[in-house]
Amino acid sequence: MPLPRELLDQMAARHAREAGDADRDRRRDHVRTALQCLGWCALGVYCLAWALHTSDERLGEVFFFLGLAIGNGGIIFTLLAAYRRGERRGDW
Repeated sequence: MPLPRELLDQMAARHAREAGDADRDRRRDHVRTALQCLGWCALGVYCLAWALHTSDERLGEVFFFLGLAIGNGGIIFTLLAAYRRGERRGDW
């Protein structure tokens, strides 16, 4: 026995609403992740610039490698966290 047309319309409307909510959540998470990656990149570049600016060789070396670690490590951590959130949400 087929389902009534009103019930099918309600189911389709609910599915469209839930799909829109899921798309909005995924987009918001991607924007958040991109902004966090830009922040880590900016912090890493700031440390690298500080390393080039300072006149102390040892301090410059410390800030150079710190900038590399902060920039790359922060971006990797952010992308892995975004992947875990996407897994929980069921994006992939």
